[in-house]
Amino acid sequence: MHVIDEKEHLLQLLNRWYSLPFDGLTFLRDGGSRSFQANTGSKPYFLRVTKPAFADTASQSVDVHVYLQNQGFPVPRLVLTQDHAPYVEVCDVTGTRLLVLYEYMQSQEVDPAQDAEEIGDLTGRFHTLMERYDGPLVRHGHWFFLDRYLEILRRKQYPNAEQFAAYGYALWERLRALPAGPCHGDLYSGNIQKDAEGRLYLLDFDTVCEGFRMYDIALICNRTDFFTFHESRFQESKEVFDRFLPRYLAQHPLSSDEIRSFYDWIALYHFALQATIIEINGLDCVDDTFLDNQLRWLEQWRKQCENHA
Repeated sequence: MHVIDEKEHLLQLLNRWYSLPFDGLTFLRDGGSRSFQANTGSKPYFLRVTKPAFADTASQSVDVHVYLQNQGFPVPRLVLTQDHAPYVEVCDVTGTRLLVLYEYMQSQEVDPAQDAEEIGDLTGRFHTLMERYDGPLVRHGHWFFLDRYLEILRRKQYPNAEQFAAYGYALWERLRALPAGPCHGDLYSGNIQKDAEGRLYLLDFDTVCEGFRMYDIALICNRTDFFTFHESRFQESKEVFDRFLPRYLAQHPLSSDEIRSFYDWIALYHFALQATIIEINGLDCVDDTFLDNQLRWLEQWRKQCENHA
């Protein structure tokens, strides 16, 4: 009895649904989805295979990608099936997976220290276009940014949880009234690619949400080390933000309160990211020593922000 392996099965699906002569797959990486180089005789393509656990966000991600592509925004070009669908949906006993095919792009991730101005332009254009997107978006507010983490700390019975809470609530009191709007949600340098001609492309829309635009901006301009506090990184982050801002503002407005909130969002990023890491890897993936170090990082950051106020 012939047992079809993953690559052979995917190759059959590609040749069934796409009008391209695929003759082989090369595995690339495994993360939130599995990715492959899909080979034809003359041209490679990039295949993304989503996992059943992320079926809902994957569908929304593709919808946002198609919307941006249709608006002429620089995203990796998505290849439609013979039926003009943006993906192939595969359902089996494990759940629903999506096969999404893109044109292959030779590129590397941007360096915000070098590309701040161009990244500002790209981000401003993205935020402006997403304000006209009419699909549903999940709302990220108090629970996502703050309370998820505080609940985890209390469940772990971490003894200094209330010190995190005091700083977190002070941050949220300053940030909660800022204008909400669509944002990328994971705008770090790996999700912005630069091709050989210097053009920038935005990737990965799994985390697109109705949140705060300054969260995106803080993530991409942030030059701090998440684990180790370096005093010099405050100034490095400021310099990137100062260069990013004029080109962003040429594409999308920000209030003075939003601009001033930059450093607070870097602090709140620690709450949100750490909550996501622990949700994925379990309560025991960090210990009290690690959390103590995170608390010291935030205390040092708060003092530095106060000194520069």
